[in-house]
Amino acid sequence: MYNPGGMERILTEKMNYLADNLGYQITLVTTDQLNKPFFFKLSDKVKVYHLNLNFNLDFKKGIFKKYIHIRKKLRIYKRQLENIIKNSDIEICISTGGKELEFLSYLNSDCKKIFEAHFAKNFRKQFLVARNNNFKNRIIGSIRTKQLIYQTQKLDAVVVLTKKDLKEWKSTNKNVRQIYNFSSISGAKRIDGFNKRAIAIGKLDAQKGFDMLIKSWALAKNDLKDWELHIFGQGEWETLLNQEIEKNDLKNNIFLNGVTKDIENELLKSSLFLFSSRYEGFSLVFIEAMNCGLPIVSFDCPEGPGELIINDDIGVLVEANNVEKFSEAIVNLIKNDNVRVQKGINSYLKGKQFCKENIMMEWHQFFSNLS
Repeated sequence: MYNPGGMERILTEKMNYLADNLGYQITLVTTDQLNKPFFFKLSDKVKVYHLNLNFNLDFKKGIFKKYIHIRKKLRIYKRQLENIIKNSDIEICISTGGKELEFLSYLNSDCKKIFEAHFAKNFRKQFLVARNNNFKNRIIGSIRTKQLIYQTQKLDAVVVLTKKDLKEWKSTNKNVRQIYNFSSISGAKRIDGFNKRAIAIGKLDAQKGFDMLIKSWALAKNDLKDWELHIFGQGEWETLLNQEIEKNDLKNNIFLNGVTKDIENELLKSSLFLFSSRYEGFSLVFIEAMNCGLPIVSFDCPEGPGELIINDDIGVLVEANNVEKFSEAIVNLIKNDNVRVQKGINSYLKGKQFCKENIMMEWHQFFSNLS
């Protein structure tokens, strides 16, 4: 929960709403907090347990040593989680896809067990392939996807983010429910669409595809010379992305700004939202951009964007990973003020369906039916 990502933000806001507005007793359990502070403010009503098992620290070890260490930690984790559930009288236990999925279905407890999927069904494969699309990673990724299916089939429910995810999961699981993410932005303010500034937000890693975004901008840098691109986020690719910016002589146009806690203000200062991910779940910042009235250029990556941009109504949907088409779409929108502004208005109006109160009532009804 020290990460500044959309998943951590939406989870924090869900827990806060359930505890503060609906009277739920919420317990949060982490395994890899590393003694770091929470990035987003969590309600004082939420009880927190940090188990400090730190699975992530084992991932770079050799295969045999990693296996031994993780198996040992899993036994400890299962025992500790069972004790917390029993002592806190937990009725519903929700996993967001961590190591607990390896034992959640046979946890020694009568509580309802749920997997809340923030990524596509094959996200484990997507994670590997985005870093190196070789034969080994494709095979391992396919095996990991099959493991995920097996781990979740006996749970009480799998909750997914999009209609496309729902269809995909239903091909293997009978326990699937779909609930969208909500936007934490009220939509009280809207951009005018004439600031010569584009924005992208996300972790600086392979998934978010900012390397492709920079290449797209470079292809049209003569047309975009009066515009700026501001990228917000942190991550392992910061050096690589800075090198790409320098290589293309874009230091005066593209800026890596680190993380921000005031996403709404940064969106409202912009006139175009650029979404270059190689894969996604249902991006929180995507719908927040809509709530601020930004037109969007997005790759049609799995999953999410194709469910929001219909017939290019709120922006332009580009073939996944097609850098040239992405560049063309940016240029077309910055050169056509009327088109850009109208798509922004469409985006603002469509964003209203993702308000927090409506989505959280879906969760409340779902929990009530489970109980």
